[in-house]
Amino acid sequence: MTDWEKVIAFHGHPCCLLAIGYRATRVALEKLGAGGPGHDLVAVVENRTCAADAVQVVSGCTFGKRNFVYRDNGKYVFTFACMGERQALRVSLKAGVLSREGDDFVTLMEKVANGVATDEEREEFYRCQEPLMKYILEGPAEEIFEMQFVDSEINLPELCLQMVTCSRCGEEMMKDHASIQKGRPVCKDCSVQISEA
Repeated sequence: MTDWEKVIAFHGHPCCLLAIGYRATRVALEKLGAGGPGHDLVAVVENRTCAADAVQVVSGCTFGKRNFVYRDNGKYVFTFACMGERQALRVSLKAGVLSREGDDFVTLMEKVANGVATDEEREEFYRCQEPLMKYILEGPAEEIFEMQFVDSEINLPELCLQMVTCSRCGEEMMKDHASIQKGRPVCKDCSVQISEA
């Protein structure tokens, strides 16, 4: 099974957004000289789309290992660094790549992604995305992505395994995630409920 096939198997379907994450990660691993997935690689992903799944599969970075960092910036930007290195590689999708097939295609893609497309629209999307997906997977990387080395400011969060019990709902949580209200630990969900009351 190829890496691309592994990515599709993990995600559930091929699509141009998955191809973006796949290709960005492959390019980064090559430029960083990283031999493959490992614990010393860190990936920062700035969107919550199919692309993030591809980054996890190809890089081996995951939430559980704490070397997959998500920042909700709504950008197709991926930063990769080897732990202990001073430089990271920032890979960003060039403007116009996703809209290359036209505004109607982007609208169709949104409908499919949001689960509101008709069967005909879904079929049309998967047919229309083929040339774009092929371009992203096989086209010159320099046409698809901006790539630049940047100072590495990636710090992995420390892992706190000490647990406390929420004084409101009774569920346990990691101590560093609790807020203290009236001298007692409260989880984030209950804290929001208190502030909304």
